[in-house]
Amino acid sequence: MKSGKIFPPEIVEERLGVNPFISGLVIKVRAIRSGYVPDGEDEAVLVDNVVELERDGYVKVFDGADERVIMAGLSYRALQVWMWMLYTVKSGKDYLWVNVVRMMGECGIKSIKTHKAAITELCRYGYIAPCVGHKNVYWLNPSMAFKGSRIKKYPNNVVKSGTEQ
Repeated sequence: MKSGKIFPPEIVEERLGVNPFISGLVIKVRAIRSGYVPDGEDEAVLVDNVVELERDGYVKVFDGADERVIMAGLSYRALQVWMWMLYTVKSGKDYLWVNVVRMMGECGIKSIKTHKAAITELCRYGYIAPCVGHKNVYWLNPSMAFKGSRIKKYPNNVVKSGTEQ
């Protein structure tokens, strides 16, 4: 008798082949010096630590079952406005001003009523919150997504692994 639970197929990565999207992929990086670290062979010797970071901006979307379920229930327009916000927020900022005319044009939204409904939905589900006293400025929920480092932005909220309460 079948249990009703669906299991993923066994995937053998060696048999998948090559990702078709990487043929034209160019990852631009910049090298930054992040101080000195002990040499792997002689701990007393410090060597320059240079790491490469991607130059292109990116947004981290934080995953979890609850977030996934909420996201899956959003309307098409709310998802579209949320993605537009993630593409336009400045790095390290947890708020943004929405240029309503630009956003509506780029998202193909014809009605201000549709725009307002999408914003209301994002507020209802905790993706954004209006900034009091500022028209079309919204706080973005850093539990859902963040462009930049949440560790740098919110150092007082950092909990080291093993010390969670």
